[in-house]
Amino acid sequence: MVTEQPQYSVVVCIFHILQNTEIQLISNDLRLIFTSSLLLASPCIFHCGRHTHATMMLTLGVDLYTVSKLLGHTNIQTTQIYAKLVDESKKKAIDLIPNIS
Repeated sequence: MVTEQPQYSVVVCIFHILQNTEIQLISNDLRLIFTSSLLLASPCIFHCGRHTHATMMLTLGVDLYTVSKLLGHTNIQTTQIYAKLVDESKKKAIDLIPNIS
């Protein structure tokens, strides 16, 4: 059953986040919008989007420090988790090349 949903307007400024609480508020707002207006059966998990974004940025060659700052990580070791995934993907890609001997 499809019902009419309220319209939402969200302004997200990724370069002017002053506190971690603002990140949480953005996450909650987006979760509400996805679950309300798209009528998803299960709640949208905002962290999955952040994870995908970080992994894609590192895959495209953005340096670890920049990705860490964009994600709001205070410790770069938190961001290195994503870099390990990218390194594993690169290794698998190289392993696909047949040995020439």
